[in-house]
Amino acid sequence: MAPPTFDRHVVTSDGVRLAVSVQGDGEPLLMIPGLGATRRVYAPVVPALARHHRVIVYDPRGVGGSDVPPGPYPMTRLALDCVEVASACGAETFQLFGASMGGLTAQHVAVLHPDRLTRLILAATGPGRHTAVPAQPEAIAALLGRGARTPADAYRMACTVLYAQRFQHDHPEFIDGEVAYRAAHPIPGRAFTAQFRASRDADIGERLGEIAVPALVLHGTEDVLVPLANAEALTKLIPGARRYWFDGRGHLFFHEDPDLTVEVMVSFLRGG
Repeated sequence: MAPPTFDRHVVTSDGVRLAVSVQGDGEPLLMIPGLGATRRVYAPVVPALARHHRVIVYDPRGVGGSDVPPGPYPMTRLALDCVEVASACGAETFQLFGASMGGLTAQHVAVLHPDRLTRLILAATGPGRHTAVPAQPEAIAALLGRGARTPADAYRMACTVLYAQRFQHDHPEFIDGEVAYRAAHPIPGRAFTAQFRASRDADIGERLGEIAVPALVLHGTEDVLVPLANAEALTKLIPGARRYWFDGRGHLFFHEDPDLTVEVMVSFLRGG
C-alpha cells in the first residue's frame, strides 16, 4: 500500500500560493517539475520513492493548483519558491531532484542556497544557455505545439519529442492518457510563456563548480529536447558528479522506465 498523501498550500514571500503534496516518511526529498508540468508528472515514481523518503512535490507558480501571477518568473524567484516550500514543510535541509526546466531551477537552488541541500539529482537537463547544446528547431516547435488548434493537439505534438520513438510505438495508450489529461487541464498561456522564458534565459553554468554536495546526473540517450551532450557537460562542470544514462529512453525517461529510475535514485540518495 502506498503511503498516504497530504495536500496543502504554501504562501511564498511574494504572496503566491503554491500547491504542495507530501507523501511518505524519512529524509525529505523535494522534486521540482519541468516546463508546464505539475506534480502529476512525477506520479509514476513518487509512490515507490515515498517508501524510502518524505517526498515533497509542488506545482510551480503558474500551473496546476498554484496561483498564476503575471510574469516574469526569474530563476532566482523559482529557486526561492523551492526553498520556501521546503521550509514550510519543515525541511531545513533536503535532497533535491529536478527534471528538465526543474533541473535548471535545482541548479540555481544548489548555487544560491547551498546550505539547504544534502544531495542533488539533475535529470534531463543542461547547464544553461551559454553552455547548452541546443535541440533542433523542429523539436522545439513540437514541444511548443506550434500550429496546433487545441490543447490536445498541442500536447500530442509535444509527446513526439518528450518520449523515445520506441516507447511511443509500444505504449500508445500511455500517450493517449497523457494527452487526454493535458486537454482537460490546459496550462495557462501566460504562465507557460513566463516559464519558457525563464528556462531559455537561465545562465548558471559558470557557477556549477561551486556545488559541493554529492550530485547525480540522469539522462535518456534518446532525448531530442535536451541532447545527451548537455548531461555530459554537467558531469564535467559539477565537481565529482556521477552519471547514469537510460539507454534508449527519451526526455521523460522516468515515465518510460519508472522502476529503474527509482532504483538508481534510491541507491544514490542512500549514499551508494
